[in-house]
Amino acid sequence: MNAPPHKFTIGRDAHCDVPLADDSVSARHAELSVSAPGTLLLTDCKSTNGTFLIGADGLARKIRQELVSPLDRARFGAVTLEIRDLLEAFGRRFPDRVAPFLPGVDAVQPWVRGRQLIRCVCGSVKSADAPCPECGR
Repeated sequence: MNAPPHKFTIGRDAHCDVPLADDSVSARHAELSVSAPGTLLLTDCKSTNGTFLIGADGLARKIRQELVSPLDRARFGAVTLEIRDLLEAFGRRFPDRVAPFLPGVDAVQPWVRGRQLIRCVCGSVKSADAPCPECGR
């Protein structure tokens, strides 16, 4: 017996599973359904500016509902994302809900924060806690 799909929301609303802060994105723009064994279904939720799949040729094709792969790119209004980036975002928030449906993918590790970079007075970019490699300040 197959497990029911998990639906993740994508949109401008802060309550969406992946909130996109862009005026071209509808409040509840699209849903990505993840079901066993790793079937991904992208559905437009009657958004104002549409949901598009970007082909290998770079051309965008408007969709209502489409099977997608992690390697596909989708556009929500003016925001373009890879499906795998959406899955990674869902995995960070809901590791127990995403990992079982994606064979060979373990729960995603939490974000690792990198070092802070700043612009030096000489114009070079440097680490905030280290001297500038160009001028030594």
